[in-house]
Amino acid sequence: MLFLLNEYVTEIEAPELRLLKRGPLLGFEDAHAMRARDAIEFAREKLQACLDESIQPDEAMVADLAALIIAKTGANAALFPVHEGRVAEPRLTILPESILEAVRARLAEGAKPDIRQIWQRAA
Repeated sequence: MLFLLNEYVTEIEAPELRLLKRGPLLGFEDAHAMRARDAIEFAREKLQACLDESIQPDEAMVADLAALIIAKTGANAALFPVHEGRVAEPRLTILPESILEAVRARLAEGAKPDIRQIWQRAA
C-alpha cells in the first residue's frame, strides 16, 4: 500500500508486522494498545523533533510513521502542516492509488509535486 506523508511517498507491505518489528526502536512496545489519537500525536512529535533539529525524516522513519497511521486510522495519506515552527494537527484522508502513483512517479523523476494541490483535491 502506498502512503503519502507530507511530501514523502512510501510503500508499506504489512503495517502491523512492521510495527511489531520496529515499535521498540521507535519508542513503544505495544502498538495494539495505542489508540488512533495516540498514534497521531506520536507521529506529530517525531516530525516535530525532526523540524526542531532541522533534519528531514529518513525513509525508515517515514515508513514507520506511515505503518502506524495506516494501522490505527486506515488512512493512506497524512498532511502534518507546519505553522510558526510547530507541527500542527494533521489532516488524514484516503487518496486514490492513482494519485499516489502519480506523486511517486514525479518524485522518481526528480520533480517535486505540488502537495497543496493534492490536498485541495482530497478535501
